[in-house]
Amino acid sequence: MSGLLLIISVPLAILAPQILAVVKWRGIWRWLAAATLLIPAGDILLILVQTSIDPTSHNLWPLELIEFTCIGLLAVGVLWLARLVARAH
Repeated sequence: MSGLLLIISVPLAILAPQILAVVKWRGIWRWLAAATLLIPAGDILLILVQTSIDPTSHNLWPLELIEFTCIGLLAVGVLWLARLVARAH
């Protein structure tokens, strides 16, 4: 049970800054932050579809999910920096 909790909690912890950005930011920044959530959402959809066809196709799906959530986190980090630069001018 603790392994499953770890598998679920790590991607959720990585997604937390992205979700916080969607909640806190306004205007175009909110939409851009929401777009970063499409990266892990697309991966989850891909995992569900492909494992329904072949159950052995994504044996390392937890690592794959962590990888794609980290890519989304990197994207929201870039947005955060761009937002800081835009607000400074």
